[in-house]
Amino acid sequence: MKRPAGLRICGAFIICCVVLAACSSSSSSATTSPPQAAGTEQPTAEPSSPSSSTGSPASAALDGKWNGSWQASGGGSGTFAVTFSQSGEKLNGTLSISVSCLDGAKVTGEVKGDSIEFGSVQGQCSVEYKGTIKDDQMSGTYEIAQGVGGTWKASKA
Repeated sequence: MKRPAGLRICGAFIICCVVLAACSSSSSSATTSPPQAAGTEQPTAEPSSPSSSTGSPASAALDGKWNGSWQASGGGSGTFAVTFSQSGEKLNGTLSISVSCLDGAKVTGEVKGDSIEFGSVQGQCSVEYKGTIKDDQMSGTYEIAQGVGGTWKASKA
C-alpha cells in the first residue's frame, strides 16, 4: 500500500548489502561450528515442548553486551556487538557494526523460550535477526531485504 516508500527502502537495503560486502574483512578467518550429522540435531534440553513461552534458562539473562559475527550468503563477513536490555519477553538495545547505515541503530525485539527475534533500524536501513539461544551463545539468520541476508552468531561478553 505504501509501495513508493517500500521501493525506496528496498533500494536502501540493497545499498546496505553492498556496503556490508564492501566493509567486510577480506581475510578468510575460518570460524567453525561443531559438525552435525544428519538426524542427530539436539537443539534444546526440552524435547517435549519446543515452543516453551517464558522462564527458560536460555532467555533468563540477555541483559548486557553480546559480541558476534555475520556471514553474508553472497559473500562477505564482519563483526558486530549488540547491547540488550530485557524486560520480560521484550528486548531493547543498540547495535554497533562497521556498516555506516546501521551503526548505532536502536534494537527492538522479543525472546520466547530459546527463540529470539530482533531488528534494528537506522534511517532507511534495517535488518531483521532470527535465531536461537543456548546458554551464553546465540545464532541464526538475518535478512536485509527479501532474499538478501546470511547467518550470524554471538556470545555474551
